[in-house]
Amino acid sequence: MKMRKILSLVFASALLFNVACSNDDDMIQPSKGTYENGIFIVNEGGFSTPTSEVSFISYDLGTLDNKIYARNNSNEILGNVLQTIGFNGDNAYLVSNVPNKIDIVNRYSFKKQATVTANLNSPRYIAFSGNQYYVTNNNFFDVMKLNVYNNNNSFVKSINFDRSAEKVVEAGGNIIVQTDGITYETTPPYNELPTGYTITIVKPSTNTVDKTVTLPSNGIIRDLISYNGSAYVLASSNTNSYIYKINPSTGTFTTATITGIPQVQKLRADGNKFYFSDNGNKIYSMNIDSTLPSAPIVTTPGNLYGFNVIDSRIYASDASFTADSKVNVYSANNGSLLKSFTTGIGTSGFYKN
Repeated sequence: MKMRKILSLVFASALLFNVACSNDDDMIQPSKGTYENGIFIVNEGGFSTPTSEVSFISYDLGTLDNKIYARNNSNEILGNVLQTIGFNGDNAYLVSNVPNKIDIVNRYSFKKQATVTANLNSPRYIAFSGNQYYVTNNNFFDVMKLNVYNNNNSFVKSINFDRSAEKVVEAGGNIIVQTDGITYETTPPYNELPTGYTITIVKPSTNTVDKTVTLPSNGIIRDLISYNGSAYVLASSNTNSYIYKINPSTGTFTTATITGIPQVQKLRADGNKFYFSDNGNKIYSMNIDSTLPSAPIVTTPGNLYGFNVIDSRIYASDASFTADSKVNVYSANNGSLLKSFTTGIGTSGFYKN
């Protein structure tokens, strides 16, 4: 074969390869579903009425869709109190405190896949590890336990605690449970009291308690989050607030004292920063393991009930339990208002999908 023909064939093959690669690179991945890219919003409900629901706001804040559970499930009523949403694979787990159930939906279509009711009694929060998931149950009286389920939704066991079973997270391969929190005086004026100061580490390989961490007796434990492989616990008093970083393997911890900012209620982490809110609707930020804040980013109006920070945006609800709630979205950089919209009854949480 002549050299000219050989070169022509080589050139043609190279051109075809480049076009094929370019076409592969330019292919648009198909959408997984209506709710692929945005924020789920929990509308807790009015407790005495079956008004709990879920809203969805697109990531660009341009499209709001309320009552997506009923709309995608033949107008089925979700319940009275929707406590939280957890995610595992393609599913979202909707934990309802009233009634005692977990509705599992496809996170992209919001079509219901299953409902779990076994051994639930006032379920609160949910975490995932391997082929199992963990649900706290807490009626603040005589039920304080962690339920373990397989991913096929079969019940495995319960682990009982003495005083509380509230937030639960996965961190560093272990399950971390908030086993102390808040109670109240039994006579007027019913002041807040701590139940104690413990955090419990559960080993998923055995589903048994591995360690009990006793934190300093400062204020009341308010919140528990997981971030970058560590667990962080928020406590606060009438004078200061405290963030404890817990090593989930050893149970050792370090303390950051937020001096002069009392009654911090909620803790979040985003972009290597902490964000927290106090009982005066002030939202602060600080670099993790760095300088304490001197002034709030923003002070939100009304009843600050739901709060999260997602990709440098602060989502805050002005919650009503008798009418629709209002949500304000702020820049986490400077506190400027980006968007306001109306959601449902008792808006309490924001979750990135």
